[in-house]
Amino acid sequence: MRPLPLPSMDIAHVLARTEFVVFVELVFRYLNPTTPFSRAWYIEAMASALMDVADGSERRLQITVPPRHLKSIMVSVAYPAWLLGRKPETRIICASYGQDFAAILSRSFRKVIQSDWYAQIFPETASSIIRDTEVDVGTRQGGYRFATAVGGTVTGIGADLIIIDDLMKAQDAASAELRAKAQRFVDEALMTRLDKKKTGAVIAIQQRLHEDDVSAHLSAKGAYRHLNLPAIAVTDEIIPLSRGRTHVRRIGDILNPEREPLEVLEELRRDIGTRGFEAQYQQNPSPQEGDYIRWEKVQFYETPPPRERLEKVVHSWDLASSCEPKAAYSVGSVWGFDGASWLLLDVVRARLTYPDLLDRVRAERSKWQADVILVENASVGHALVPQLMKDFRGEGERRHHAVQCRPYAIKPRLGKADRFYASVEPLYTGACKLPRSAPWLDVLRQEMLTFPASTYDDQVDSVSQFIAWSQGRRVDALLNPGSRREPRRRD
Repeated sequence: MRPLPLPSMDIAHVLARTEFVVFVELVFRYLNPTTPFSRAWYIEAMASALMDVADGSERRLQITVPPRHLKSIMVSVAYPAWLLGRKPETRIICASYGQDFAAILSRSFRKVIQSDWYAQIFPETASSIIRDTEVDVGTRQGGYRFATAVGGTVTGIGADLIIIDDLMKAQDAASAELRAKAQRFVDEALMTRLDKKKTGAVIAIQQRLHEDDVSAHLSAKGAYRHLNLPAIAVTDEIIPLSRGRTHVRRIGDILNPEREPLEVLEELRRDIGTRGFEAQYQQNPSPQEGDYIRWEKVQFYETPPPRERLEKVVHSWDLASSCEPKAAYSVGSVWGFDGASWLLLDVVRARLTYPDLLDRVRAERSKWQADVILVENASVGHALVPQLMKDFRGEGERRHHAVQCRPYAIKPRLGKADRFYASVEPLYTGACKLPRSAPWLDVLRQEMLTFPASTYDDQVDSVSQFIAWSQGRRVDALLNPGSRREPRRRD
């Protein structure tokens, strides 16, 4: 006789012991009985990343996600309950921005582990609770979930896992003193609590609030896997899910289109302002002035065509005069015309002395078989352009001759900010396009989004210089030689 199938809830209980995402759903339904649960792909992505920490394949994890996307229930409530259910000896410290918020999360955690359904899934742990206070729940096996907040004490408390859940409130992010206090709390209080430094794990889940917030502080350490989930995708990604599955996310995809479709997000942008929206929802805490470009409106191309399929190639150089470690960069952007649009093919960004810079410009010219080189008529550009003109005229050393490549000295008519502001429209219309993926794209995007308050603006200058030129009369003569005489004027 075949056994009868288990009731669905019993099946869920069995799965919840090994599948964290199933356990999360049970926790959510229990704490929010009147609210429907939607197992969106990003929930599975976060659950998969957390399971990687549980099995030891990851030791440092950072998740950035917009508000009200289940992050605290998932990481500060469900995850400690699941870990203690599987291993009641696990010692966990959960840290938040304030003691009141830490207590709210602790009460939700206690409610879960005191429930009948939790006892059915993890009977050993449920029967092992010997200590149960608002901030500290412990088992007889020596495990616990200890709740604290910035400035709170953790003296004498060791941990196998530290969970950092929003160490700052949005209204405090503008304070350099409070940002530094939160960072010191991480470094001097929390990180010292890991008993086994080789195996101890740290999970940080938060929304971005400032370019110098705790998330940036952790990222600078270089050891954290970062699962970044902006409300509107700004890059193409393949994001791991559980059981070997993946989710393909394209630029412009909405994180949760059922609950927060694009029109709702645009209303939020208007309500809280571009800066607040970019930080909390896009995980891009740009400086106050960084409102010059809307990345989701930029047009992209898929695959760069080979050189022989491009009608023309133009290089745009913004040059620096120093190679010191903190000096500005020399940047060259490479653009190719495919018959319909100018495509950004490459970005060269380096600190070089003048002789090395001249060699690099010549090497890139040869590599791309460039037709035009644009050089800002400033700084070392005054020396570079005459050298490139000699190459164009076939003078000097034969190996440097480049009679097919005309250099132009560009004298800007507008200031940096006005030039960049005027250059974004061709990126929206598709007259100029960026690649969907490139090794240098993230750095370029960050600089463009935070301009003019970004640390460096050399890439912005190179791009806006080219786009301004591409909209002028000289480009007609380049693309349609013989159609009319090239005007005799300065760029």
